[in-house]
This record gives sequence, structure tokens and C-alpha cells, in this order.
Amino acid sequence: MGEITVIFPSVLTSATGGEKEVKVSASSLKDALNLLASRYGEKFKGRIFDSSGGVRRLLNFYVNGKNIQHLGGIDVHLEDGDEVSIIPAVAGG
Repeated sequence: MGEITVIFPSVLTSATGGEKEVKVSASSLKDALNLLASRYGEKFKGRIFDSSGGVRRLLNFYVNGKNIQHLGGIDVHLEDGDEVSIIPAVAGG
């Protein structure tokens, strides 16, 4: 289990007490998000997870600049020093 940095978009900082980034010890993205949900509470949890417990569809997660869709999804293994970015999807016409 390594120490990773999670970077939050500005739309999530109201749920993180204003923090824009945080370090956590986790072995997978799923573990990291669950730790953060425990730390920040229901407001954060509701912004990250949908009602079935999966991550919200309009959020994209990147590990060291690579989309987790190409790395095995939310169960992607994290190493010490990894950087996770949470990016809201952009929609419109």
C-alpha cells in the first residue's frame, strides 16, 4: 500500500472542506475513494458514488494522466507516489 495524491476538481472542494488535494494510503482507487468517503462524509460520498455504490458516470478518474478505463477500472492497483485526478465530464452541444 502506497501513499498517493488525489487531486480534486473545484466542483468537489465544497465536499472536501476546501481541500484541492490530499494524500492517502491505498492499494487501489476503490480503496482510496472509500477512505475519502469516510474522511469527508456523506456529501463527498454522494458526489462520487451513485445509488448502487458505483462511481458516478459523469466523473473521470486518471492515474498518472491515464484514464482508468484503460487501466482496469476502479480496481486499478496504485503504487507509492501515484497521482489520481478526478475530472468531471464535459457535456453539451
